[in-house]
Amino acid sequence: MTTSFNSTISLLVDSSPRNDQALLSSGLEDGQPSYQVAIQGTLVIVTWLCSVPANLLVCLVIYRSRRIQSTTNYFVVSMALSDLMFTLLCVPFVSSRLIANRWMLGPAMCRLVRFLQLLAPTSTTFVLLGICIDRFYTIIYPLSFKITRGTAKRLIVSCWVLSLAISIFAIYFFEPYNIIINKNTITICPTYIPNNTWISVAYGVVFLTITYFVPLIIITVIYSRIFRFVWTPSPGHRLIRRTSNSVPRTKVKMLKMLMIVTMVTLLCHAPNKAVQMWYTVASVNYVNPCIFVATFLLIFLTTVLKPAMYMLYNSNFRRGCREVFCMSNMKCYRSHTYAITTPSQVGKKNHVGVMPQNNNDLCLRSPSFVFKRVPKADKMTWPMDENLSTTYL
Repeated sequence: MTTSFNSTISLLVDSSPRNDQALLSSGLEDGQPSYQVAIQGTLVIVTWLCSVPANLLVCLVIYRSRRIQSTTNYFVVSMALSDLMFTLLCVPFVSSRLIANRWMLGPAMCRLVRFLQLLAPTSTTFVLLGICIDRFYTIIYPLSFKITRGTAKRLIVSCWVLSLAISIFAIYFFEPYNIIINKNTITICPTYIPNNTWISVAYGVVFLTITYFVPLIIITVIYSRIFRFVWTPSPGHRLIRRTSNSVPRTKVKMLKMLMIVTMVTLLCHAPNKAVQMWYTVASVNYVNPCIFVATFLLIFLTTVLKPAMYMLYNSNFRRGCREVFCMSNMKCYRSHTYAITTPSQVGKKNHVGVMPQNNNDLCLRSPSFVFKRVPKADKMTWPMDENLSTTYL
């Protein structure tokens, strides 16, 4: 009681008119027990250690394996890069804020970190929308409009540019402020988009509408159309079966994986967007810090769930992972010698067949002798005897 009374007195004597609301919204008057901080830190560290290698593996597998370098996987690489940006440039600084219960990195880093905290999920949502559009034309209208690799790259760049244009205004609204608790000045970086002015409230509503609710509606409508095109309920039964439309099985399997990835990602983003909308529209003064930690961890968890779902539902991705770690049936075939038709350095990299290393035949000791044409041409020559008598008179 004495500590709370002293905190209130120190707050009242401060000259800033917005500190009263700032303290309530920050939740610093409650603090967090040590065991909560320990649990939160452990979850963040474990998720971070799983997220970085998983997303790096996604980029490496798609880069090295040409069989999965499709237009859809370009979008997958874009999401992996977005998750890496969120994991490496945003999560460590937010974690320091949670552990120290204050902001210690200065006003410039406050604006930058909050900007990245909004940019990464926004770009992921827009890329999921681009994947949805790609699947729509690939499955329903494969002949009328084809999304090429160039079109996919331009669509990905458009998603990032739009995300950047919408999130860049957060640098202006996320302004750090100081509060006084027990005669100590503490710097606070706002957790959510502020609601102290009508401009910030308008920006919060427009941001959430454009970056989440509108893409959510479009994705739901398009995937519903694709679902009706590919599957249909059996008459009189609850089973769902394939329609008579000629959709390849590989595309159906890819569609299932992408629909699951989209659904899981949007559901994990939903709590954070709902709290932000409630904080902006209702103009609340206090949000429990545990709510922010829970919603932030859900967004962070998607950076691990997406690579796990690629591994679970995509056999080509699993094969690519085995090749990266030399666990496939080829047994790191690039380290062996090959039988080739030309002894050039470029030709030696082409896989034709493995040369036996312990062969007593001298003609097989080098790949250049295997396809030597002179002995084969000599064998095909008709044998002639020089001592034969002539038939000419």
